Amino acid sequence: NGIVLTDTFQLYEQERDMFDDLMPDNSQKRTKQKKRDITVVMGNPPYSVGQTAANDNAQNLKYLNLDEKIKSTYAKYTKAINKGSLYDSYIRAFRWSSDRLNKNGVIAFVTGSGWIDANAMSGMRNSFSKEFSKIYILNLRGNARTSTELRRKEGGNVFSQGSRSGIAITFLIKNDKNNKDNDSQIFYYDIGDYLSREQKLKK
Repeated sequence: NGIVLTDTFQLYEQERDMFDDLMPDNSQKRTKQKKRDITVVMGNPPYSVGQTAANDNAQNLKYLNLDEKIKSTYAKYTKAINKGSLYDSYIRAFRWSSDRLNKNGVIAFVTGSGWIDANAMSGMRNSFSKEFSKIYILNLRGNARTSTELRRKEGGNVFSQGSRSGIAITFLIKNDKNNKDNDSQIFYYDIGDYLSREQKLKK
């Protein structure tokens, strides 16, 4: 009964959605969901920085409220000049979920691992350390956009040919009582070098 057909990122962009007239029941559930106290957000958000050619039909949509929040947090705290990658869909998913949890809850995502060490994501990491009491990161590696020995060390991708990006599993825990000093505990695990997809999945 709780399933809602919607563009998740649009939930707080406008009061009415495109299905209001066609699917009134869906819109009523959408309105109720916005009022609920959500404590867990989990998923495998899509990765999309935008299209690389005019015919890709993959251009990112604009979300004024969400993108403004990214600008005032992730973008504000980074020294990188090129901040376009901060509006990738999976980065937006982190920002949207962080705000949706309110004071307490857990975000559990399987995403690209680029945010872990990319220069443009330094402000995002900075924000995580202020917003969450505990952070758990399992870096599964597998970045196929590298070459030579570095590529071999990255090993297989857990999604096989389904992704050229390195993959990470991240748990962000927001506990208002334990985060009074804006000082989070960070637990990081690197899966290791030269591992095949099968070895990683077994681990």
